[in-house]
Formats: sequence, C-alpha cells, structure tokens
Amino acid sequence: MLENNKKPDFMLSEMLEQPKIVESIFNDINIKNIGKFLLESDIERIYFTGSGDSYCAAWFGAYLGNKWRSDLDMRHYAPFEFVNYLNPHYLKKSIVIGLSVSGNTPRVVEALRFAHKHGAITIGITDNPQGKIAKEADLTLYIHSSPPETLETSTYATEGAKEYTGYHHDVAQTKTYLANLAVQSKLIAHISLQKEVNLNQVQETFQLVKKVMDQRPTLLKLGANLGNTADRIIFVSSGPNGPTGLFGAYKMYEFSLNGFACDIEEYCHTNYFTTTKNSLVIFIASNSSSFNRIMEIEPVIREIINAKTVVFMSSNFQNTLDSQYIFIETPKEEALSPMIYTIPIEFFSYSIARSKGFDTNQFRGGLETEKYVSGSYKTIRQSKINY
Repeated sequence: MLENNKKPDFMLSEMLEQPKIVESIFNDINIKNIGKFLLESDIERIYFTGSGDSYCAAWFGAYLGNKWRSDLDMRHYAPFEFVNYLNPHYLKKSIVIGLSVSGNTPRVVEALRFAHKHGAITIGITDNPQGKIAKEADLTLYIHSSPPETLETSTYATEGAKEYTGYHHDVAQTKTYLANLAVQSKLIAHISLQKEVNLNQVQETFQLVKKVMDQRPTLLKLGANLGNTADRIIFVSSGPNGPTGLFGAYKMYEFSLNGFACDIEEYCHTNYFTTTKNSLVIFIASNSSSFNRIMEIEPVIREIINAKTVVFMSSNFQNTLDSQYIFIETPKEEALSPMIYTIPIEFFSYSIARSKGFDTNQFRGGLETEKYVSGSYKTIRQSKINY
C-alpha cells in the first residue's frame, strides 16, 4: 500500500486530520457571532478574494453565497484584479472576505487594505493568528487546521526559502483548503435565508467527510495505476465544482506536473485537442446534467483516443459502469459537494506523485525545492503593497 511507510508522511497525515478539523470548525462559536454581525449590517454585496488554493476557495464561497443569499451580490476575484480593476464605488455597503492560509499573502493584505480604505467591512480567513491578515482585517475567522506554534518557521535552509512560513508542514496543501471551504459554508449558512435548514446540510456534509476518507485504499490504488504513466492530468467539472477542478490542477503544479482544468462543455472545444493516449482525464459528475453530458464524452476519450479516464460521481446515479467510475456519497445540496469531491482529488494528487517517485514530504516533490521556494518568496512575499 502507498500509505505504508515507516518514515513520517506529512501530506497523508494532513489529509487524515480533516474529519477532526471540520468538526472543530462546526463548533466554532466565532463563526456564528460574525454571521450574526453580518445579518445586522447594512450590506448589499460580499466579495471573496484569495490566491492559489485560496482563490479556488473564494470561488466556492461566492457560488454558495449566491445560492443561499440570492438577494445579495456575491463575487470572487483574484486579489490583483480586485485592487486594480474593481470600481471602488462598489465597496460601500460591502463585505470583503480575504482568504490566506499563511496569513501573510501580500496581495490579499493589499485587497483588505484597499477595501477598508473605500468603506468596506473586511473579514480575514486564515490559519495563522500571528499573520498580517489577522492584524489587517476588521474581523477574523480561523480555520483551525494547524498548531499555531508550527506556523512561524519552515524546514527550508536557504535564504528567502526559510522565510516562507505559515504552514504546518512544507508540503502540497490539502487540509487547509477543505478547512477554508468548511468555514465559509458554515458562515454562509448562518446568514442564509433558511439558516436552520442550511446549517443541518452543512453538518451532514461535514459528517460525510469521514465516510469518503474511508475510501482512501481504493482511491490511492486507482490514482497510482492511472497516473503513473500520465504526462498530463486534466480535470473536467462544472458548476460548484469548477473550483474543485482548478484545485486539482493546482495540486499537480505543486508537484511540477502538467495539470489542466476545464468546464465540461468547454473541454470538448479546447482541452480535448490536447488529450492523448498518455493523458489522464478526471471528470466530476456532481448532478444529473453533468453526469449525462460526461456519459457522452468519456467513452469517446477512452475508446477513440485511448486516454485513461476516471469519473467521480454521486452514488445517486445508477448505471452499468466500469471500474473507472467511482461512486462518492455526496450531500443533497450540490453547492456543498466540493467539500466532498475535494477529498478524492487530494488522494489522487498524492498517489500520482508517489507513483512517479516524488517525495510527498517536500514541495515540488523534492525537485529543486529550495530554489523554487526562494524564488516564490521573492515574487510573492516581497511583492510591494500599495495600500
């Protein structure tokens, strides 16, 4: 088994922490209090912003918010676009939620300062009580995924790289992403028009996390078998799982692998033409419409192009299916399904990396890690903040 390793396996251990993390988030009274504050505030719109995985999480937040509070205008932005292209006029009567796991992402700090300057109320979502986000935001929510004392240092040794702190372990992040989704889902449930109904749905979804985690032997084995010879991995998903597919591509990047993300229909018009027999195409069928369309596309990819495929799908869909169709127990509310589909994506990214010989205890799998982290420190953490 891939997970049988006497040495510490930080990436896998972080994934296995997720059921406890979401449980602690559900019991966080601070989320309820901030939700009550938002309900009492005179607001017309909520903006979500974050970078990297947190950008995907911001996209999820806006999607769920639009579903549960259709009377409010909710949108997601990359921080640079938010600061440099959004008309500040729209920030009056607005809430701006900035997500940064490390608590030190300069562009997110900049977005919160920009929003505050132009009259918005700012909320930071972070893992780091000592980070800049906690100091800049009017209100702060914590994702409770890491011991605070582990966030001030890193395992890197070279100049620049060792300053890249804010994470429990220096590995491809997983638990922090799911925690970001969990915090936002509970917050949005508290301000939704059907609060009690939606809180129950959130709680049921949190309980499903452990059930899907129990599928890890199947997911790890399949990921290794399908991904070990793939030269590119393409994630195909739509609706609320658009950000889930992008998150999958980002995990590939963290192992220096070729990852792509595409809408289900757009795949037929774009990434289809880059799909070869050495590709692995991962479909997410989160509702009947996406399932039916994928059932038209997937056999063509497998039988004509001879690419490898896998379909993650709700157990509600019944069909005579082959082994590459993986049933996932998902919540009744499709908008919450990214919290569940994220888990097989995590196990696949881990098992693909392991099958290709990468060290999953290191960022980029150990390939020139210090050099790339040092460069990342220069391009990200040393970026000038204008506000």
